[in-house]
Amino acid sequence: MRPLLLLLLAALLAACGDLSSGQAGVLASASPSPSASAPAVTATTDCVELAKVARMIPPPLTITDLGNDTKRVTSAEGGYAIAVPTAWLVTGSSGGLEPQYAQAHVSSFDPRTAPTSRPEAGGMLPPEVGIHLDLELWWNPDHLSPERYAQDVRIGPDQIAVVPGAGVTVAGQAAYRFAIQDERRFQPNNAPLITVRQTRAVWLVPTLSDDRMLVIAATPAESSLLPAVERAVATLAIAPAVRAVRPVTWQRSDILRQWRLDASGNAIPGRRVEAKLMTYAEASATLSTSHIAVTAGATNAPTGGGPGSRAIPRMDHDPDDLYWVVVVSGPDLPQGRGGPYGAASPPPTAWVFYDTPATGDSLSGTGMEYAGVTAKTPAWPFGFDTLPDRCR
Repeated sequence: MRPLLLLLLAALLAACGDLSSGQAGVLASASPSPSASAPAVTATTDCVELAKVARMIPPPLTITDLGNDTKRVTSAEGGYAIAVPTAWLVTGSSGGLEPQYAQAHVSSFDPRTAPTSRPEAGGMLPPEVGIHLDLELWWNPDHLSPERYAQDVRIGPDQIAVVPGAGVTVAGQAAYRFAIQDERRFQPNNAPLITVRQTRAVWLVPTLSDDRMLVIAATPAESSLLPAVERAVATLAIAPAVRAVRPVTWQRSDILRQWRLDASGNAIPGRRVEAKLMTYAEASATLSTSHIAVTAGATNAPTGGGPGSRAIPRMDHDPDDLYWVVVVSGPDLPQGRGGPYGAASPPPTAWVFYDTPATGDSLSGTGMEYAGVTAKTPAWPFGFDTLPDRCR
């Protein structure tokens, strides 16, 4: 296996998603079918036209000084703009170095100089430190109303309750404001139980794409700066999102060659490889099925997420970006880290199923699965041959 492929696999295994799907997987099946192992017509052509498109990437965030102690923060890819106090810090990342898709994170204080939270408080800082304002796009594949959508919102590991709120109008949209209660409990060895709580004020604002919801959260809501956040939310504007265009730079022939040839460039007998081009939204929905791990003998569940999840619905990646969804079967495939319960070691791999970027701008994948050889494992993932292919 070539070094490039090893790097690719390592990146996929380390990937964490942007997002996990609760939708039924199209590749699941309860029992093998004789036709499942019969190869369909294999697409081998490259995406010639998509390789020629001009690359156009909107800036993650644009900040404009409004001259009245406020500045406008615009996310062209998210389709929104908001005015916040000039002195507040703005970043496009929730913690990493690279901006995340359509996100804006605003803070009234510098996190680098903020006091360290007490061990029993986790990440909760006292209200007097300041306030955080986070704007993120989340999936809404079922086109739920903001009030209904609020029931499924989960923000942070300490969330214990969603407090019902009321309908409001934000940016001319019928939105919903409610609260989330966080709580952390710490039991010292020789002291009473310590309980730390905070509240998040949350606004759900529909975007111009009915499968996406703008989630705005202010933490902690106990801060004296909450009125400043409310004034900022009142300035919110919604506009059409600017779609990024990225040429396909990692072609189908690259995928096929990496799997079909050994280190000496010789064909590996018995290898079957298929690669289909999809959007990130389609790829992550395909990869996030929970049925494959049970019905197809997979030794690894998906490592990432996708649209429609009730657990991780945030959009951390451009849903229109192009990805290859790949299946490879045959001899001498890598093995997963685990195996069936009680097995001493993982079974041989029947096939590997994963996705990988086609545009060369990211190493972020939704996940990878290894289907171990068992009596119930089909020779090929059910339904893969019927999936769409956007290559042209």
